[in-house]
Amino acid sequence: MRILGGMVLAAVVVATAAASPPGTVPPPEPAVAPSTAGVRSAAAPGVASNFEIQQVAPGVYAVLRRDPPGLMCDGNCAFIVNDSDVVVVDAPESSREVLAAIRSVTDKPVTCVVNTHWHDDHVTGNQVYRDAFPGVQFIAHAATKQYLPGKGVAARRQMLQGAPGGVDMLRGLLEKGRSLLGGELNAEERESYTSDIALVEHYLKVVPHTEYILPTRTVEDSLVLRRGARNIEIRRPGPGHTGGDVVVWLPAERVLMSGDLVVWPVPLVGAEQSHVGEWSASLEALRALRPAAIVPGHGPVLRDDSYLALMSGLFASVTRQVRDAVAHGDSLALVRRSIDLSDFREKFAGASRVRGVLFSNYVVGPAVTAAYREATAKP
Repeated sequence: MRILGGMVLAAVVVATAAASPPGTVPPPEPAVAPSTAGVRSAAAPGVASNFEIQQVAPGVYAVLRRDPPGLMCDGNCAFIVNDSDVVVVDAPESSREVLAAIRSVTDKPVTCVVNTHWHDDHVTGNQVYRDAFPGVQFIAHAATKQYLPGKGVAARRQMLQGAPGGVDMLRGLLEKGRSLLGGELNAEERESYTSDIALVEHYLKVVPHTEYILPTRTVEDSLVLRRGARNIEIRRPGPGHTGGDVVVWLPAERVLMSGDLVVWPVPLVGAEQSHVGEWSASLEALRALRPAAIVPGHGPVLRDDSYLALMSGLFASVTRQVRDAVAHGDSLALVRRSIDLSDFREKFAGASRVRGVLFSNYVVGPAVTAAYREATAKP
């Protein structure tokens, strides 16, 4: 999930005008502090290699993006080194550099790539693994295989067409020292916009020359990959971020790779693709696993379930408020004006202007729209 080019960026300016008062304010402390144990940086410079590798269990590695929060992002991923092979979880746009990092850890072949859902920052790198390891298997939910050839192609086209305009707007704001919210640009925003520009430029460099690699094997409910003494469980806890979310669970190590069902520091919600009414239940299913480490789709490794509980409460509140409003006959416009998420805004965004923009545009707007769509859908 990411900003879809200039048209969406223009809408951000309008939608966030009242999200936070003007002025320079320090960003809040993270809701969950990034863990730094066992971290080493990627060797090569540049936005594509702006990640860290963290060993979260024996043979289990998280590849964590270091970009600041912003409107554009590339995804985290992970890899599991087994007795005779490697299983990769998600294939972001930086997968060429990730593969080089994997090869610095092991020379074992990648035999399987699991795509947790269908967004570009989790599937674009499939071609890298297909080209490097002929015969590699790609596993995803059946909905991902259905989505990619049609709506996926259209979404990518929209991004490629609109992104240059978004970059031009951000460059203009940086040159003028102006914030998306109006007023003077602060240091947090400058870092975020600069990162957004670099990430978009990398996307425009990589993605036009990349083909969609569809799953070779699909999952409906669950699938277990047995690698020696290790079981790698691919599970569908339920929809949330998309209708095709799957997670990877290592029961012996108690490590969870969640994809974008969990995104830090602010969830990413799509008005048309997300399932807000079911997202909380999916998160509660993940909490029931009692993971010792969670590798989210974006953000640091989480060492407890407190952030999942916060996300679950957010989506439960959105769903409850929207359903109550629909029961009273309120229109979507009325619901948008009446819903109160101020407490959650404070918990997710605090005083951060960047996170306030993200909360307005990736939570409030699309989450309310998605919940309204679900609440008014015909049986």
